[in-house]
Amino acid sequence: MTREEIAKLGDDYEVCQCMAITLGEIIEAIKGGATTVEALMESTEAGTVCELCQSREMDEDEDRELHLDEIIAAYTPGD
Repeated sequence: MTREEIAKLGDDYEVCQCMAITLGEIIEAIKGGATTVEALMESTEAGTVCELCQSREMDEDEDRELHLDEIIAAYTPGD
């Protein structure tokens, strides 16, 4: 997904269903320096339970529309 496509989901979009972590919370964590999946997991607890929202590789059945690694790729400065 592109940054524009992700932004259309809105800040209230729940990226991590297990921990109820929203897109807005993920973006804020990235702005705060959490620019790896591991750093996002540590700072927000997203992706720490079922792990499906971490990446498409973890989400083999495509249960999630959006993944942490995609958000990082779209919102990390300089990328």
